[in-house]
Amino acid sequence: MTLGVTCGASPYGAWESSLTPPATHPFPAIGPFEATYQFGWEGLRAGSATVRVNKGEKAGTCTIAASGGPNKLIRKLWEYQASYSGEAGFNGETPSWFHMEEQISKGDLLSQAVFDHDSVFACHRLLTEVTPWRYTPLPGVRDLFAAMLFIRSQPLLDGDQLRLAVFPDQGPYLVDLKVAGRDMLTVMGKKVKAIRFTVSIQSIETRGVKIGSLTPHQKFRSGRVWMSDDERRIPLRAEVDVFIGSVFGEMTKVNPSF
Repeated sequence: MTLGVTCGASPYGAWESSLTPPATHPFPAIGPFEATYQFGWEGLRAGSATVRVNKGEKAGTCTIAASGGPNKLIRKLWEYQASYSGEAGFNGETPSWFHMEEQISKGDLLSQAVFDHDSVFACHRLLTEVTPWRYTPLPGVRDLFAAMLFIRSQPLLDGDQLRLAVFPDQGPYLVDLKVAGRDMLTVMGKKVKAIRFTVSIQSIETRGVKIGSLTPHQKFRSGRVWMSDDERRIPLRAEVDVFIGSVFGEMTKVNPSF
């Protein structure tokens, strides 16, 4: 849809006011941990990634470092490896940043972004290319790590609905989450209390005459995410229905353990 915008009005006015505000009393800050996740498609294991979260050098911040890729069998069909690092406030506050390197068949990709209050300055390119950085004013925009920290900071009562503007690598999305309930999830052979979310995603247009308009994500159909219902509130499992089927990710190791 195309949104009508009057002179001086925000082009994102149709949905900007519905973004979830920071929590009045944020959930306690996350502590350092290291976790391994396995990924797959239609129930088949395809790869893994290791994630490390620590306190940042600046007070009130934490950092993330993650790396992973497909297993040996899948790598024969799909050459891919990625590393990701970033920093954000304990509750997903800006300023924040991320740096991601991806190795693909056509070359090495580099994605970088710096987030300030209601804006992102980003660049996505092959290392063999010269691509300018792009500045995009966008209300409430966060990267994936800051978004996770922001979500865990919320009360997360059953039925709560959250709306965020998220910029994962190349472009922004409007992400809607609903706290759908509580489950006992089996993680590493143990029963773990978990918060279950349902997820929907729309693309946000940030340029041209359709600026501010929302369109369905071309590949994403629906999703479900589970976060531990304890003092850490860390991701346990995700299931995403896309155009090629069902993709999943789940924790296989964590330190400190549950």
